[in-house]
Order: sequence, then C-alpha cells, then structure tokens
Amino acid sequence: MEKFLATLNKAQREAVETTEGPVLVLSGAGTGKTRVLVARIAHILAKGLARPWEILALTFTNKAANEMKSRIAALTSENSVQGISEIWCGTFHSICLRILRRNTEAAGLRPDFLIYGEDEQKAVLKDVILNLGLDIKQYVPSEWVERISFFKDTGRGAARENFDRIFDAYNGELARLGGVDFADIINKTILLFECVPDVLQKYGAQFKYILVDEYQDTNARQNRLLKLLAGNRAAPNICCVGDDDQSIYSWRGAEIKNILNFAREYPGAKIIRLEQNYRSTGNILAAANALIRHNEGRLGKDLRTDLGDGEKVRIVSAGSCFDEARIIADRISESASFSDNAVLIRSGSLSRVIEEEFARRQIPYRLIGAQKFYDRAEIRDVIAYARLLAADFDDLSLARVISRPRRGIGDTTLDAVQDSAKQKNTSMMAALRMFPLKPKQAAAAAEFLTAFDFNWRDMSPKDAVETLLDRAGYLKMWNESKDADKEDRLKNIRELISGVIAHFDNIQDFLEQASLMTAEPDDAGGAAAALESGNVSIMTIHAAKGLEFENVFLPAWEDKIFPNEMAVDDGGLEEERRLAYVAITRARRRCTILYSLSRQLFGQTQYNQPSRFIQEMGAPGADNGDAAPKKTRDPMVGKMISHPDFGTGVVMSWNSPDGEIKVAFKSGVKIILPEEIAPKQKRKGLKSSFTSRRDDYPD
Repeated sequence: MEKFLATLNKAQREAVETTEGPVLVLSGAGTGKTRVLVARIAHILAKGLARPWEILALTFTNKAANEMKSRIAALTSENSVQGISEIWCGTFHSICLRILRRNTEAAGLRPDFLIYGEDEQKAVLKDVILNLGLDIKQYVPSEWVERISFFKDTGRGAARENFDRIFDAYNGELARLGGVDFADIINKTILLFECVPDVLQKYGAQFKYILVDEYQDTNARQNRLLKLLAGNRAAPNICCVGDDDQSIYSWRGAEIKNILNFAREYPGAKIIRLEQNYRSTGNILAAANALIRHNEGRLGKDLRTDLGDGEKVRIVSAGSCFDEARIIADRISESASFSDNAVLIRSGSLSRVIEEEFARRQIPYRLIGAQKFYDRAEIRDVIAYARLLAADFDDLSLARVISRPRRGIGDTTLDAVQDSAKQKNTSMMAALRMFPLKPKQAAAAAEFLTAFDFNWRDMSPKDAVETLLDRAGYLKMWNESKDADKEDRLKNIRELISGVIAHFDNIQDFLEQASLMTAEPDDAGGAAAALESGNVSIMTIHAAKGLEFENVFLPAWEDKIFPNEMAVDDGGLEEERRLAYVAITRARRRCTILYSLSRQLFGQTQYNQPSRFIQEMGAPGADNGDAAPKKTRDPMVGKMISHPDFGTGVVMSWNSPDGEIKVAFKSGVKIILPEEIAPKQKRKGLKSSFTSRRDDYPD
C-alpha cells in the first residue's frame, strides 16, 4: 500500500490519509478523484480501521460503482485484504433499495414490491388523470412524471393547479399496485430511518466510514439521507468528493448549496483541494480558470498541469452555421483518428446541421444520448414478461405484454378486467382467469395465461425467460415480422438474454438490476462505444461530463444559445458558466470554440452576439485570431443581403463600394459582385435597411 501511496501527489495523499472526521475533497476536472476514492478505501482497510461491510461508498451511476469496485479489488488484492465484495458500494438508489428489501415490514412495503420506471409511471398517471376527470391533453402524463419526481427529490414545484389531487391519487395507485417509483426508494428509506430509530441506529453504527462521489450532484433528499447516517457521531467519518465548478444538474434537482455549505453542516470539516490536472494542457486550463473565476458561488481553486502549455484555445467565427459545420468537418478530416474528436453542443437541436455535413463528407459519427438499450421497446417487452412471471400481481406488465403479440384482447376488454380486479381487490391476472370473455378472446386469454404455467423456478433465469417468450409467442412474433429492423430487435433480445440475464442467479436479481439501469441519467456506455467504433462523438455537454477527448469542438457559443436565454432569465447564468467550464475541460490537447454570424434554428434565422463567455476567458490560453470582425473592419460585415440564385446570406467582407463581396450563404461561402444583389441592398440601402451588430463583437 505504501508503494501505491508514493505515486499520489501531495494533495491526493492528504485526502487519502485524512481518515478521521468530515472531509470535503474539492476535485477539479481531471485531477484523479476516482483514484483518491479507491486509494482511501484501500488505505482504511489496509490499516484495519474498518472491515469491508463497515464502509459505505455512494456513486451516481452503476458504471461508476462497478469501476470503483473493480479498482478497489485490484488494489486491495496486492495487500491481501479479504472480503472486498462486502463493501457497500453502489448508487444512492441501489443502496437504499438494499436497505428497504431487508426491512420491508418496518418500511410498510410488501416483501416483493415492484420498482416502477418512467414508462410505468406514465401509465399510472394516465389512469389517475383520466379517473380524476381531467383533460389528458392539458395534464400530460410525461410532464407530470417529471413534476412529481422533482417534488419528491426537492420538495419544490407543488404550486400547480390540481397538484395535490394528482399527487395523492398517484401515490395511492402505486400503493395499490404494490410498487414504488425511483424517488420513493430514497424517500421511503429516509422515512424508515426517521420513524424506526432502531433501524437507523443499526446502519449508522455499521457504516464507520461514508464516502460520496460527485457530491455536487446531490439533491435535498440525498443530502438528508447522508445527514441521518452520519448523525450518530459527533465527528462523523464522512468524505465527500466533488467539484462545485462542475455542478450542472439543477434541472434534475441537484443543489450546489450542499457542497458550498459542507463546512457549515459538518463543523470542523477539512477541505482539501485537488488542483493538479492530468488531462489537459496549460492553455486549455488557463482559459477554463479565467472563465470560472467570474462565478461568485464557488469555493475557489485553480487547475494546473505539468503537460506544458500546448495549443491555445482557438476562437473561430463563421459566416453561418453551415460554414461552422464545414470548418469542424475540415479539421476533423485532418486528424489522425475520428474517435479522437468530439463535438459538444449546448442542446440536441444544434446537431442537425453538423450531422448533415458529416454525412455528406462521409465522416463516421455517433450521436451519444440517443435511445438507451433498456429504453428499447423490445427490451421493455422482455422485462415486462419476466416481471409478470416473477410477480403475477404486476398489472402494468400484463397490460403491456398481453397484446405482444396481438391476441384480440383490446383496451375496452382490458379496462373491464381492470375494473373487475379493483372491485375484487385482486390482480388483473387473477381477474382475467375468471372474467367472462367471448369465445375467441377466452381462447386467446387461456393461451396467454398458460404460457406462464410452467416450473420456471427450477430453471436458470436465462432458460426461464427464453421458455416464457417461446410459449407466449413473442419470439415467433418477431421472427415472422415484416419490419425492416426485426433483425436488430432480435439481436437486442438475444443480447439481453445471453449477455445480461444469463449472468444472474435468479430472475428477481435481474429485474432489480434492470429497474436500476433505467434510472441511469445518461447513456453511460455510449461514448465508450463511439471510441471503440472509431467514430466522432456528437453529444450535449451534459452527456460529456466525466469524458475526455484529444480534440473538442464547441459550436454555437452565442448569447441566447450559450448561455441559454431561458437559463439566464431564470437566474441560472452561473450554472451556464459552469457548463462552459465542463465543456472546455473535456479537451486534452486541442479545444476549438466556434460561433457564427447567422444561425438557422427552429426554422428561423438568428443573428446573435458571440457568447459573453468568450470575452470572459480573456487573453489567458485563448487565441482570438479567427474571431469575429473587429471595429476597424468594414461596417457592412454582418449584414444580410439577398441574391437571386443563392438566396439570403450574411456579408463576411466587402472592402470597397465596387469590389468583390464575400458572403456566407446556406450553400457555402461565395464571392459575388455588387451588381449581383438587389439595387436597394447596395451600400447605402443596406445601411438603412439592416441593423449592424458589428459594435457588439469583441475587440
């Protein structure tokens, strides 16, 4: 262990060896926070300060939890530490679920309670809204899933018409169905701790050391959970690792005040700053540091590196969004490997022009954040079948799969079966067995119910699910399908069965893991797949957090787009600046920021100022050589003209009244003569017809 500790820098080693009392590790981008967390756990075990099951390590994604577990195992194996698998390492949801499963009676839950993801929540809310006599078009279920989840996570957002009615009816229906949603997993654990002190005392005493990754992303309820678990000690051994400068998820309920107020919440806390960056070159970090210093709500730190200054951050202006896409494509075409490059955008709507240019140039790319594996219809179908096999009271799963394949049992019949189930206080599957149906429907229902009547408990999960899908006619449905993508769907089903389910000892464990996977905030595996396949990655900045690339392109850095106008109006400028900081620090060697004089978005042409963030970066690390027109340039630059063949364009240069004009059209940059444009748009007309933004560009 001592040999490994010697490889840490001074601040990292201090964070590892400061084991007692509350510790906040401010870990800047690329400073090795996972390395510190793993080393801290290994150090605690090697010193005999705690046994594996006395350590609680909390993360935000299953991917992060799995990586931490494997790295802990690798490091501790060198020190002959036993029982590593008994460390309580996982996401907030998985750890709370583990506690609830062990205390269902005390928590007021049935032993086999179900976990409802977003699709199931929508289905429940649809029924609730209709049963309350409300307009489904006005009270859209998908929107109410977000509202209710946000309220459960933060305690905010209840000031809406009929909120209490919908909220109470929704929770009542969840209870009737024997299910909980994802927010409930944490909230019911908190309620368990608050209402049953003995349970809290048990876990509070068990977890001698608590470690939290990405602490800046915690919401109010997660922070409350930590306070309860750490509350049985005057100076709790809680170590939270995070970066206030990378807090970018307030829209998901994350509260930056948790990390900013850590020292106030835990008196005597030690704050350790990790500022040595191992990812980016000096000029990239200089630009990022200069930008983030404009934020007031931060604890403060400056990243530094030993990798040399490297290239400056390039600031490039383009005549239009189409030119912007061409510039990016040109530079990517010159790189050694496509997978070295990433295009990070503020919002998904900005990808279209770039995708079209890449397709035209045959540049392979992958759009990260597209549909996740567990969100695919066929995967959800298989999971629903497996859930109904393991829990025949799961009405939502029955409603999903009874028509996959079609059996002539429509919504009207299902509604009647559901009403019967409610009246008899039983499940829909039980009600279906007794419900009077027409002969053809009765035969189809009998065939469906018979598919579940086999000795699946004596089979492996893989064999049980395969047998069920075969008996139910689901595999036959896809094999005989005329859909163009049927082979992809069958491939996905085979991957789920052979690549996932086959690794579990029982169906219940698989279903629990599948439920947790649907709660993953982002496509954690998408970027890795893009790298492996040799593609350029296109993704939002939010999706790129935690990733790194040799070359990063940041288009559309224009006010109203980035920073986002709505976010600024809502007081979110500092979070937008943190998002920009995250974007810049994804780059290892080269970072290119682009903005255009005109941009087509949502069917309209916009003329925005360059982002204020460009000016805020100032001189350190940034090269404005390709920046927008200076005040000394021609006053016609930036104005719009119309051409009979090329359409509307933006003037890029016009050096004399009779000289050539360089114009950015949608089809590309063209050189035209003054006589080619309408007479009223000649210099004099242009001056009176269009408002120049020349004076708004940075010098």
